[in-house]
Amino acid sequence: MLAMRRYSIHTWTWYIAALAIAGLAATCAGGRGAAAPGITPAEPLSAERRAREREAERIYRQAEAQFAESNFAAADSLAEGIVQAYDDTNWLGPALLMSARVSLERNQLDGARGKSSRYLRLYRASDPRRTAGLILVARTLWLEGQARQAADSLLATPAASESEQEEAAQLARQVVGELGLGEIDSVTSRWPADHPLRSVFEVERASLLLAAGATEQSRAAAEAALELDPLDPERERASKIVAGELETEQWRPIVGAILPLSGALAAYGRLAEEGIRLAIEEYNRRHYDEITLVVRDDGDVYRRDGDLVRELERLGAVAIIGPLRAEGLEVAAESRRDRDLVIISPTALENYSFERNTFSLWSATERVTRGARALGAYAVFGLQVVRFGVMYPNTQEGRMQFAAFSDAVRARGGVITASIAYEDTATTFEEPLTYLRGSRPQAVYAPASTPESVIQLAPQFSYYGLRGVQVLGNAEWSAPKVQRLVEERFINGTVVSTFLDRQSPAVRWSEFVEMYERKYRKGLEDNLVPALAYDATRLVLAALPWGFPRRSAIARSVAQTRGYPGATGVFTVENGVVTRRSFLLQFKDGLLVPALDDVRADRLQSDRGSPR
Repeated sequence: MLAMRRYSIHTWTWYIAALAIAGLAATCAGGRGAAAPGITPAEPLSAERRAREREAERIYRQAEAQFAESNFAAADSLAEGIVQAYDDTNWLGPALLMSARVSLERNQLDGARGKSSRYLRLYRASDPRRTAGLILVARTLWLEGQARQAADSLLATPAASESEQEEAAQLARQVVGELGLGEIDSVTSRWPADHPLRSVFEVERASLLLAAGATEQSRAAAEAALELDPLDPERERASKIVAGELETEQWRPIVGAILPLSGALAAYGRLAEEGIRLAIEEYNRRHYDEITLVVRDDGDVYRRDGDLVRELERLGAVAIIGPLRAEGLEVAAESRRDRDLVIISPTALENYSFERNTFSLWSATERVTRGARALGAYAVFGLQVVRFGVMYPNTQEGRMQFAAFSDAVRARGGVITASIAYEDTATTFEEPLTYLRGSRPQAVYAPASTPESVIQLAPQFSYYGLRGVQVLGNAEWSAPKVQRLVEERFINGTVVSTFLDRQSPAVRWSEFVEMYERKYRKGLEDNLVPALAYDATRLVLAALPWGFPRRSAIARSVAQTRGYPGATGVFTVENGVVTRRSFLLQFKDGLLVPALDDVRADRLQSDRGSPR
């Protein structure tokens, strides 16, 4: 990977001072005249100062370890300790950056922006340590849906290391996929012609011109981009455009869909098709490389999915959305002739085959266990709970949640005092609640299979003697109908872990609901199928703008998805599996709010031991 070019102090001071985005212009202005806090002074360190540096480093290494294990509350507590008590050491900057990254993981975008700003103020405009902060600012803006402002932030970012260059370039490819031709022109016109990230934007510009049929303009733009010495993916694409190996029609790719438009699941198939078409129409309005959607009906007979996937391959589909069933997803994955053909099911409960480039957005393994682990870690470190009772539905998902939660609690010094399974069709919970009461837990983890179960269960905690016990729940507790139908007094204080925070600016739920209801003139009624299909399609479409219209490049791009904001969560692809960020929420006055806002950082445990 090519090393990033460096710019003069005066050049970067001018450009960063011009960065008037999201109220950060003053923050990102040039450096100070004197050494800022956290920067080593020129004179030798005293013995006392050396001791403080060592202690600050020790605490920071602990924070790093906690962050690596997704113990974000503990990592933030440790980092904040450095900020408060060791602000005269070299570890102030890294601690602020760590805290800002934790804020992103917690979906606290305002906090991430504020901490990034304070970090940037520590260093002069020419200091390469500013790069990490500017990239973080860009990522925050992108998560907020401000792609153009994020592009501005990236184009004000000189990189000091190969890893930072790769991080900035990858984010730039995600950001530019959200921009149209006019927006790209507007952004790049304000920045240096030889900026190392500019080639990402210029090659995308050439691609969009090609898609629009402006072949000569496209080749001229690609030639100009090659003079910028672009990074490898952009260099290859620009070279092919110049050589005429990419033609206009190749930039009008086909996306296939396999859905049950007849049969027992026909109603769900039609809902999924609505979500897919909404994503395609949204993309086509913003891009010149118009997508063609080809839908095939499998009649809810999964054995037909092999023939259908091969038919779509012959038609040139670059990716396939569906089938809805796990069995159909397995058949489709095994029947492909091209293993680079990406297949994403919106609703398959599992990906049985674990075939390459085959994904599900509804895999129970990731959807329920990741949230249960996050909740267990938070309960120990954030709520300082030691003794837990667990009641869980007697289903595969219920058992998975119980195992994941218990492992997370025990790994951090907590104790499961009692556990009991219940039938997920139950309407009264006297037996499990009475049993748990006898173990005298401080908190009860009570995942449910449906919102209806939560509506029945929540009022029964106090009735059967568990008044005052901290209640912990899964995503079903966050369903809108739970908020509507359960009285505040029965649910206030409950902490839940969910993949979808409908109020969060980090997800596109509200935007999706508005688009869906305007397009189809009907209410969504809490049904996630259209939104899951919309997200599955957008994950594919996000891979198109900067990848070649070839399946292998699209597959590589999908595999590199990191922190992608969808309607049903924030998605990352890890080790061939689609994962979502877990949101920790708490009921307060009948509303769901971020749980971490109400927890004092100094109460969080700073290591993996048991709480105080």
